[in-house]
Amino acid sequence: EEEGLRSATSEDADLISKMVKAEKMNPLFLDTENFVVAESDGEVIGIGQIRNNNGYYELASLVVEKECRGQGVGTAIVAELLERHKAKFEKEEVPAVLLLTLKGTTKFYAQLGFLELPISMAPMALQMEAGAGGLVSKMVTGQDLVAMKYSFQSSVELSCEKSGTILKKVTKDK
Repeated sequence: EEEGLRSATSEDADLISKMVKAEKMNPLFLDTENFVVAESDGEVIGIGQIRNNNGYYELASLVVEKECRGQGVGTAIVAELLERHKAKFEKEEVPAVLLLTLKGTTKFYAQLGFLELPISMAPMALQMEAGAGGLVSKMVTGQDLVAMKYSFQSSVELSCEKSGTILKKVTKDK
C-alpha cells in the first residue's frame, strides 16, 4: 500500500527512459539523480526532473501514467521538484525554472505558477531545443511548443531588510 514521492535511483533508469519515449519526449539527459518518482502500490506512476541545461534550470520529462492522470500526481511531482530546487539554494537567490511544453498543456503549468515566456526571451539552449523539438512536436501532435517560466519569490523578510537599509541611508544623508 505504499504511496508517495521518492528520489529516483539507478534502478529506475530503464523505466524512466521507457516512459519518456512512450510520450515522444526528449530521450536525452535522463540523469536519475535529477528525477522524482511517484509510486502507488509499489508501481511507478509518474516521473519528472529539474535539470541544469547549460546554466539554466529546466523542468522536463514530466510523465504520469495515462490511467493516473487528473488525480494530482503531476502537480505533486512538480511541487516536490520545485521545493527540492529551492532547497539547493538556501541563502542565495533561487534561479528560475523554465520548461518547454505543448500549447495544450500550458493551463496545467499556469495553475502551478508558471508564466508563458516568448521563446525569443528564453536562454539560447532552450531556444535551440525549441527549434529542434518544435518541428517534431508539430508533426507528432499538431501542437506548437511554448516556453514557460517559474520565478521564486524572494522572501518578504529580505525585501523589508533591503527597504530598511535604503531608508537608513536616506536619513543619514540629511
